Order: sequence, then C-alpha cells, then structure tokens
Amino acid sequence: MATEKIYWLVVVAIQMVVKVEKGAPISGMKIYIGYDPEQEDASRVCEYSIHKHAKVDVDIAHLKTEELREQGLYWRSDTGSTDFSYSRFLVPHLQNYKGWALFVDSDFVFTKDVYILGDLLAQTPNADLMSCFVIRHAPYVPAQETKFYGRKQEQLPMKNWSSLIFYNCGHEHTKKLTPMLVNNQSPKFLHRFEWTQDHLIGMMDVRWNWLVGEYGMCSQMPWGIHYTNGGPFNGEWGQDYEDIWLDYFYELTGLDYKADNA
Repeated sequence: MATEKIYWLVVVAIQMVVKVEKGAPISGMKIYIGYDPEQEDASRVCEYSIHKHAKVDVDIAHLKTEELREQGLYWRSDTGSTDFSYSRFLVPHLQNYKGWALFVDSDFVFTKDVYILGDLLAQTPNADLMSCFVIRHAPYVPAQETKFYGRKQEQLPMKNWSSLIFYNCGHEHTKKLTPMLVNNQSPKFLHRFEWTQDHLIGMMDVRWNWLVGEYGMCSQMPWGIHYTNGGPFNGEWGQDYEDIWLDYFYELTGLDYKADNA
C-alpha cells in the first residue's frame, strides 16, 4: 500500500510539473469533441491527436448526450447521423456564453497544434465581431450514396460547415443558442447557421477540415483530417489517410486496430 501511495504521489507531481511547463492557452480556448457510443474509439483518437501536438495545457470535454440529458440541457427525441448532431450547438451555453471554444466532430485527427488555430483566429482583425469561424466547404455531390452504418449520404447546403466550429461564445448571436432553442429548432435552422448572419461567419483554412474521400490527397499533410465518410472506427476501410488514424490508435493503446477489427 505504501509503495502504491508513493507511486501515485509521483504521478501527481509529474503532472503538476508538466502543467506548469506548458502553461495556459493564450486564447483560453476549450475544446469539445463530439461523442457517440457507437464510435467511441474515434473520440479517443481525436483527443489523443490534440494532446499529441499541443504545446500548451489542453482543456478537452466530450459531448456525451446522456450526461447532457441528466443535466436537463438536452431532451430532443429526433436523432441525426451521430449522437452529437445537435448537442454541438450547446457549446456556447456550456461556456456560460464567455470566451472562445472549439467544437470538433469525433471523426477527426489533427497533425498540428489546434491551439495555433485558436490563437490565430482569436487575434484576427475584427474577430470579436464574428459569431463563429468555420471552413466554408463549397457545395459538393458526395462521392458515396451511403455513409457509415449504411446511412443515406445527404447532399445539403453548408454540408460539413458545422463539423468544426470555433465559437465566439460571448457574441450576441451565439447567445441565442440556449438549451430551449437548440432542443426545439429544426436541423436546418441549426446546421445552416440561421441563428446568425452570413457576414458574421468567419473563415478558416480548409486544411483544418480536409474531407477524406471528397477532396482527394492534399499536396501537403492536412492539419485536420476529417473522415467524413467513415473510417476504421466504424468499419469503413480503405479511406485516404487511414494509416494516420491507425498509427495514432496504436500510439494511444499499443494495440493493432486493423488486426483486431478488419
């Protein structure tokens, strides 16, 4: 027992040293990762990729629908393609409508420090005037008719804009995203950003949300790889950049995901 106690004291001490060395993020940004129990491995690997490249202490939360229901923040009965299809719009409320926060779908991995993105956007001229920043993906016809789990692949305006959102949580428009609104408004209203105005939606570099299977291979390594049509974590094999996800899973767990699941 004494040895175990000493071990945990050493672990805590190391964590405290690392935290001091890393310091706090300049932008004060918190990161929310979508969570779906059907693809839990995706959320874990996404979080690992953020930690792997972070040069500051990282504040990450997973948007778990059951926890939000228990807190009385989420009561929608309709479901989207994932468990977090609509709960992502609760992020400003979870932040008490203060500061900056990043929402990201679980089916991402990052190859670059996400806080670089946060600080860059937060320091953009007139950033405070923007309600949020997204990648404005041009309208496109999905390469596949169905996506993971055999679900129909929808062709929608602003498709994938909401898969990575940098929220200005204190903006008057994001303050509209109350639990009452998020739980009662239509998917169209939420995902087409009808709660704000187009000129108040800032832009990010598309390399932060590179759509695997839709954009082909990037001339350089994308900074945010988005397995929008699925990946190993839900049985969709043979996607571009699959090896990156598998490598990160191995680094995180020491397990060969392909050998155990393919």
